Amino acid sequence: MINNFALIIGAMKCGTTSLFSYLAQHPQIAPCSEKEPNFFSKNVNWSKGFDWYRDLWDWDSIKHKFALEASVNYTKLHHYIDTTDRILSLKEQGVNFKFIYIMRNPLDRIESHYNHGQAMSWNSTLKPISEGIDRHLIETSRYAKQIEIYYQKFSADDILLLNFDDLKAEPDRIMRKVCLFLDIETSYNFEGIDTIYNANKQRIVYGNLWRVLRKNKLLRSLAKLLPTTQKEMFRDRFFSSQIEEKIKLSSEQRNFILSQLREDLHKLNSEYGVDINSWGIEV
Repeated sequence: MINNFALIIGAMKCGTTSLFSYLAQHPQIAPCSEKEPNFFSKNVNWSKGFDWYRDLWDWDSIKHKFALEASVNYTKLHHYIDTTDRILSLKEQGVNFKFIYIMRNPLDRIESHYNHGQAMSWNSTLKPISEGIDRHLIETSRYAKQIEIYYQKFSADDILLLNFDDLKAEPDRIMRKVCLFLDIETSYNFEGIDTIYNANKQRIVYGNLWRVLRKNKLLRSLAKLLPTTQKEMFRDRFFSSQIEEKIKLSSEQRNFILSQLREDLHKLNSEYGVDINSWGIEV
């Protein structure tokens, strides 16, 4: 029975898919059948119960040490306010959790978030960038605010903060750091860690039909049988079309975002030791 969980809790568009894909290779890690089960964030999933959650893993108690998942909604606490209380309720029953939170320059994150929304036809749910910066994108980028509640409710020894730029530049070192944090074999040779998964593809958008098909449970089950590369080739071949250009923030928008995030960035640097200067940001 699974009792140890490693949760990649965000942030969205900061390399969580890549980190999940790398760690999933490790023989002591059992990856979730769904990268983002959103068990603790979404009421409909939480109501299914802990046994439903555990059944999402092909668990081998002899070789596996952690069950891994990566739901970025776990650090969208402005939307999903019960997330940490639900995790804590299981911890108080003896379930163990480790948390990994990876961040990037918030300006780059917001640009990537907008472009991801455009590619997946989600931008109808966001304020158009021409009308100003959507508040949800700013709140998701308040890294100190999102992680603070985890430090309040869980041990700092169970929380690992990472920088997306470090994962790109020094993947071997960062993966060893993660392995040490999880107390799993550090000498494992990860493959393909020079690849960043789920990067925004230039000039590609996926239409409404693709969004409908992704919600079909039977098709999703069949898709799990295919390698990721084959699924992406199929999606790009039959459900993509061209867009004019990727969204870029104006200098005025960048200044506005930094004005909104300045206090949070200062706290991130002073209280959590995150080197924001590496992002070219001063507070």
